[in-house]
Amino acid sequence: MKLYCTKSRDYVEVPHESPVNLYVCGITPYDSMHVGHIAMLLTYDVLIRRLRSLNRPVRMVRNITDVDDPLLPKAQSLDVPYWDLVESEIAQFGADEKALDLVRADAEPRASANIDQIVATIEELLTSGHAYRLDDHIYFSVATDPQFGSLAEHDRDQMIKLSGENGGDPERPGKRDPLDFILWQPARPGEPEYSGTLGIGRPGWHIGCSVMSRRELGSRIDIHGGGADLVYPHHECEISQNRSVDGGSLVQVWLHSGLVGYQGQKMSKSRGNIVLARDVIGRYDARALRLGILAHYHHRHEMEWFDEYLDDATDLLRRLIAASGRSAGPSLTAYAERLAAHLDNDLDFPAAVGELQAAADAMEGGGDDPTAPGVLTEMAALLGVDLSRPVLADGR
Repeated sequence: MKLYCTKSRDYVEVPHESPVNLYVCGITPYDSMHVGHIAMLLTYDVLIRRLRSLNRPVRMVRNITDVDDPLLPKAQSLDVPYWDLVESEIAQFGADEKALDLVRADAEPRASANIDQIVATIEELLTSGHAYRLDDHIYFSVATDPQFGSLAEHDRDQMIKLSGENGGDPERPGKRDPLDFILWQPARPGEPEYSGTLGIGRPGWHIGCSVMSRRELGSRIDIHGGGADLVYPHHECEISQNRSVDGGSLVQVWLHSGLVGYQGQKMSKSRGNIVLARDVIGRYDARALRLGILAHYHHRHEMEWFDEYLDDATDLLRRLIAASGRSAGPSLTAYAERLAAHLDNDLDFPAAVGELQAAADAMEGGGDDPTAPGVLTEMAALLGVDLSRPVLADGR
């Protein structure tokens, strides 16, 4: 099974470890899951299903960044306490996750529950000279890591621009380098704050993942995943931190998922075109939402989401369920082998769904192989689609 690795810029085999250690950057619980989030999550959901079908055990860790910049403004805009927002969005994510039948994480560490380990790691970086204090902030010094920038391979001007757009402060006077990033900072009124050897404040965005991944998976991460928007600065900073601490995690495969637009436009709150999972699941069978995304999404590329995908996917779901209820059909062995081969070829979801559709077409033509309905059911299950239930129009 081969995947495209962002760091090596080539196709690489899934590491032959047992279990396969998978770390996925999860939610920042200030807003609800939308189609773009689902596409990213399905990348790792189907990856895990395929590996387990090959008798490859997987340990999947997906963090929750519950201490971060976007949370306070959202809580203030809703006029709710910070932690009420966090807990309500985590609960909503859990409900959406269950409805979509996503593979559950083996561990879901929260940044707020790992403050002591985060503080200890920052202290280590200060002692080793990889970090420095500037007034009430602590920064990572990128000059101490000669490989900084090697993951994203952006030029310096682009990195400065992206840092400023993603929570950094490249223009702050006194920093040794504009690209130096925050490890510890003062908390704003209404944010959680922690006191200790670093002073009163809270951690920055990037340090949490380095700490949580090392705590849950040790020094070996076979596959590290997340959205393509995390390559820089988040994953670039994370990998630099990992190189700079004792026993930091070594990532074998960096796997990133393309972003999702909506009917020709970027999905954004300002345009009012965010397609929330909870809204779609309230009107369509969640399996149709899964099929609709997989039929058009490849993690190497961006995708445009169109509402009519749901109607097409619902029709396919009905046909699959009807076909799986037949007593026999033609031999589907070749279809099943091709579907698996498409998944093994860098998770080619559209091609895999195409084989599933072709198998449904073949079933409608009749046949006398009694194993065919079971094979079709197994093919759908590899994509996370359960054919044992009828289609539910109201999304329940």
